[in-house]
Amino acid sequence: MSANLSLILFKVIKVYSLGFIFYDLLLSTFMAMEIDMVTLVYTLSIEGFFVLLKAVQIEIPLWIEAIQDLV
Repeated sequence: MSANLSLILFKVIKVYSLGFIFYDLLLSTFMAMEIDMVTLVYTLSIEGFFVLLKAVQIEIPLWIEAIQDLV
């Protein structure tokens, strides 16, 4: 049990440390290019929301389809 837990923990630490290295590199690149971080976060969150909406299978109600056909 402890061997499996330590393997999972070591993988999490490795992924977190790699992510932190890339995050630090990316953040320093954005700072060097003088990009506004607030605008970048808003843009990425809106784009991420649109990607999420495209990926999720949502059933459209029939009345919305009927209104779309009328318009």
